[in-house]
Amino acid sequence: MVLIVEASIMLLLILAGILVLFILFQRLLTLMRTQANIISSITHEFKTPLATTQLYLETLKKRQLPEETRVELVDGMLAENQRLKNLVENFLESVRAANKRRPYRLRRTRLAAFIDQFIERHASLLNGAGIRLEIDPELEVNLDQRSFDMVLSNLCVNAMQYSLGPAEIVIQAWSKRNKVFIRFSDAGIGIPKRQRREIFKMFKRLPEGMSLMNSGTGMGLYVVRSIIRGHGGSIALDVSHQGPGASFIIKLPAVKHEH
Repeated sequence: MVLIVEASIMLLLILAGILVLFILFQRLLTLMRTQANIISSITHEFKTPLATTQLYLETLKKRQLPEETRVELVDGMLAENQRLKNLVENFLESVRAANKRRPYRLRRTRLAAFIDQFIERHASLLNGAGIRLEIDPELEVNLDQRSFDMVLSNLCVNAMQYSLGPAEIVIQAWSKRNKVFIRFSDAGIGIPKRQRREIFKMFKRLPEGMSLMNSGTGMGLYVVRSIIRGHGGSIALDVSHQGPGASFIIKLPAVKHEH
């Protein structure tokens, strides 16, 4: 009888061990598939602007084109170059965030003027997106301007990827109780409820088929949150947003005025 009990216990332990191994194996397969998808997505993201730029250059080289067409091709190359630059900067920023080695040089900045300059600098990347500002011209905030440029770039690119037509973006800002609030809203297809808790994680993307450009590395919002945290602030999805699209609320410390 004792022998049967011991054998039964041994069998249960073996079965439990097999079950644990099976679960671990399934997790490993899932991880490997996820990594393969990430690598494939990243490779595609780098190859696309390079291939497009090469096509534009070959077209310019081989054909006599009207000046208007040549300007369009050059603008296209500038947009693809900016896209590639953003990809590289996102990777570098992700590494810095993971290693916590990102120094931020904050400067008092007039927010409306800074965003106007951003729109002018990135006209080719924004590609006709409509951006409306509702910001007091005198409102100031402490920014690392280079890194906050990345925040705006990533938010705008996301809005463009998930919009049915030219992106419609509204940026509002106001100060309240020693904080500056920035609301970034678009009129795109929005974010499904079941995805909202995941969107700021590295390599997290919305399901395939939702992005009209079928692209993205899943790093944009992760980088945005890392930079905002480096400014002593926070970013969250605005769940009170009514209507189409998505809305994000950024909170930053207000500028301390000297008396």
